[in-house]
Amino acid sequence: MLRHTVSLLFGLSLAVLVSAQDSLAQSINIFGNAVPSDPTGGGKTVTLGVKFWSSQSGAISAIRFYRAAVSSQGYVARLYTAGGTLLGSATLAQDTGPVPGWQVANFSSPIPISANTTYVAAYYCPVGGGAGDSNGLSNGVTNGVLTAPASSMVGGNGVYNPKNAFPSNSRQASNYYVDVLFIPTAAILSLSFNPPNPSIPANASARTIVTTITATWSDGSPFTGTLGFGGTGTYSNDNGTFAISGTNLILNSSVSGDANTVQNVTIVAAQ
Repeated sequence: MLRHTVSLLFGLSLAVLVSAQDSLAQSINIFGNAVPSDPTGGGKTVTLGVKFWSSQSGAISAIRFYRAAVSSQGYVARLYTAGGTLLGSATLAQDTGPVPGWQVANFSSPIPISANTTYVAAYYCPVGGGAGDSNGLSNGVTNGVLTAPASSMVGGNGVYNPKNAFPSNSRQASNYYVDVLFIPTAAILSLSFNPPNPSIPANASARTIVTTITATWSDGSPFTGTLGFGGTGTYSNDNGTFAISGTNLILNSSVSGDANTVQNVTIVAAQ
C-alpha cells in the first residue's frame, strides 16, 4: 500500500493510503513538468544524474532530462545500479523536444528494476549547459511510488561527473533535473480531492462537506472498491471527527471547539 501525505491549508491535513491491483500502468516520473531556476548551470562537458528508487517493482522505459541549451553533439542517457553497474544506455543525436524543455531518451526495451532499491539515472552532454538548482534535493522529491531521496539519506544526491562516466560526485544537494519514465508492474491507485486544500470554518456544522474524494486507477480501469478510514496516531480520524458519505468527506459533528487547529484523517481506498 502507498501512503501520500498532502499538506493542506488551515483546517485539514490528509494522509492517504491506497492499495493496488495487478495490471499494466502508464509510465510515471518524479519531477513532472518542473522547471529549474538555474537551467544552464552545468560545465562544458558533464554527466548529470539522480539517485532514485521505487516502492514498487517495474521497468524504466526512458530517461528524461531538462535542457535549456541545445547540444549539437547529442546526448547519451544511462541507467546504473547504485554501485555503478551499467544497466542500459540510449543515444540521442539531437534534442527530442523544444528547448528549453524536457528531452526523452527511450531505451530499446524497458529495463526491469526492483522495489526499494537505489538506482542512478544520468545523461552525458559534451557541450554542458545542464540545469542545476542548489539544494533542490535537500528534502528529496516523491511522486507516487517514485522517490528521489534527500541528499543526506544516500550519501549525496544529485550526482555528476565532469567526464563521460558514472556520476558519483555530489555538491550542495543540487537537482540536475534528470528523471525517468517508470512503468509499474501493477496499476497505481491515486486519490484526488475537490477542493484539494480544504479549510474548515470554525462555525461548520455536522454534515458539512469538507472535500469530495475521487479514486482513479492509472490504467483507466474503474474504481469499484470502498473508501474508508485507517491509520493510527498522527494520521488518523481525530477520534471520529469525520465520516464518509458516498465520495464526500464530511464532518461528524461541529468543530467549533477545534478553531485554529489542524485536523488529521487517513483515507483508505481498497479494491
